[in-house]
Amino acid sequence: MLKKGAISFGTAMLSILTFSQASAEEEVTREEFITGLLETMEVPVESWETEDTDFNDVNEDFAPYAEAAEALGITNGWTEENFGTDEEVTGNDALMLMLRALQLEEADETYDSTVKNGSYRGKAAQLGLIQRYEADPLRPHHPVNESQMEELFGRYDNNFERLSFVHTNDVHGRLASDEENGEMGAAKIATIADNVESYSEHSLVVDLGDAFHGTNVVNFNEGEAAAEVMNEVGYDALTAGNHDFNYGYERLLELDNMTDFPVLSGNVVYTESGEEFLTSTHYVEALDKTIALIGLTAADTPVSTHPDNVDGLTFQDEVEAAQQLVEEVKQESDHVVLLTHKGYSVDQDIAETVEGVDLILGGHSHTTIESPEKHGDTFISQAYEHSKAAGVTTMVFHKDELLTVNGHLIRDHEGLEPDHEVEQMISNYEKEVEEQLSEVIGTIDTKLDGARELVRTQETNLGNLVTDAMREMADVDMAITNGGGIRDDIEAGDVTLEDVLTAFPFPNTVVAIELTGEQILDSLEHGIRLYPAQNGGFPHISGAQFTFDPAQEPEERIQEITINGEPLDEEETYVIAINDFMAAGGDGYESFEEGEIVFESGEALSDVISDYIANGKPIPEVEGRITAEDE
Repeated sequence: MLKKGAISFGTAMLSILTFSQASAEEEVTREEFITGLLETMEVPVESWETEDTDFNDVNEDFAPYAEAAEALGITNGWTEENFGTDEEVTGNDALMLMLRALQLEEADETYDSTVKNGSYRGKAAQLGLIQRYEADPLRPHHPVNESQMEELFGRYDNNFERLSFVHTNDVHGRLASDEENGEMGAAKIATIADNVESYSEHSLVVDLGDAFHGTNVVNFNEGEAAAEVMNEVGYDALTAGNHDFNYGYERLLELDNMTDFPVLSGNVVYTESGEEFLTSTHYVEALDKTIALIGLTAADTPVSTHPDNVDGLTFQDEVEAAQQLVEEVKQESDHVVLLTHKGYSVDQDIAETVEGVDLILGGHSHTTIESPEKHGDTFISQAYEHSKAAGVTTMVFHKDELLTVNGHLIRDHEGLEPDHEVEQMISNYEKEVEEQLSEVIGTIDTKLDGARELVRTQETNLGNLVTDAMREMADVDMAITNGGGIRDDIEAGDVTLEDVLTAFPFPNTVVAIELTGEQILDSLEHGIRLYPAQNGGFPHISGAQFTFDPAQEPEERIQEITINGEPLDEEETYVIAINDFMAAGGDGYESFEEGEIVFESGEALSDVISDYIANGKPIPEVEGRITAEDE
């Protein structure tokens, strides 16, 4: 056995895991170390917003690195108002930062470089980032020099195998880039996918649902444009989202046949036969391992797409389905990844209750997860919405075993160039619908508010306009529509068909039903039950007013309600206009299913709104139709 100091020069030179001996080399600063670490991790820091940086001592060039390190949990608790850009990095600091980059060390807000010396070095030695012997020059409380830093990064880069997922969710047909809205579009997603493929041992591109519907360029061809563009990008799998059923489930099957990749869903079956509607699991061979990709769709899809679109299908509980499917694939796979469209809270439920899931990539709740979060033994990630971010989530293997999962989000930034072929394909589809959409149908002198955070929580002038148009067209006592059916603002000035269809992309029609006053009251209570949380079922109304108290229990909140200026009579029968989605119980409006349909207009809601604007009808204000007592 070699004694201390007896290691030969030749042995040291042959060992690829031996650090260069301490020398008179220049010691590295925090700025230099973090810059090198993030570049080693392939984090495109250009996508971080730095105009309002919290740090006082970072320059313009380093600011994105500092913000990215903070957002990814690498420097949390290590920095306050001052980043300490020129301060030294000790051996213990370096190991702590490396382990955090690997998601193996939690960010401690009260970090003390002397506290976890043993655990840092033990973990690092197990991973081959440092040597165990005492002569290792990377000393806990000594500054790190340039050679030591470079060798440490080399080991980080070379000691692990990586399977990377580029993932998108809730794109809702945003194929084209929209710089103003921060939407990268599919052509830039393609570039990101190519970049990740260039440095990762193996990479996959997946989408977590709501891809085929949402903008005119995909709605006009019932999802064909999205399917063909995603083929060109090189997607490997897509999980069916609730809005991917918007053209009816038979069309979704046609889209599945158009794609070069499988559309997945393991918890949707034919009601009569119990057979799978779509493929539940897609197996991928990567790094000499079999990876099972399991798709899951939101169980509440029948109330968040038109119920007719899924008539004949049963959507099973996501957690129960996950448990069953994971058990089924265990014998045929080495690792399990769930591709879900059911929301962050359900993803957490699965992570905490279903054993054997390594990673969940999710959608549906439009959640922003900057770096994968660990719940139990499972990591979860989600990449916001509308191509405003793309996730890069990496399964990291050490000595053939899954060690951890790390990653980051990428947003649009200078230098991110679109893929030319994908961009040209999108342009061709846009030209096909441009002529019809560019028709000016009228002019308005005020902006109509249709922002998601507004229409799902409160009265807006656009919600008032659409319900006024519905009530007038159907000549009824009252009109109600759901905030989730309103998808964008309509700006002041000339209004085109495209503007209306962008705000109202769903092919809903106007119907009139008879309801008792009691049923109307129950339906409105249902619509505001989740307030102040955003809710696609939040009601917008015409011909009525109500006041509610959010402090009261759900279903008991409405304090006062009138229809056409008279107090609501719960025994009286009223005729109200709603859209056919709600008439079929959409967004959980079960009381509407009980009403008798007295008029089916066959008129698309978007056409009713277009006619209202074209005829120069008055633009309503926010006038107290819906009032919360805390306002």
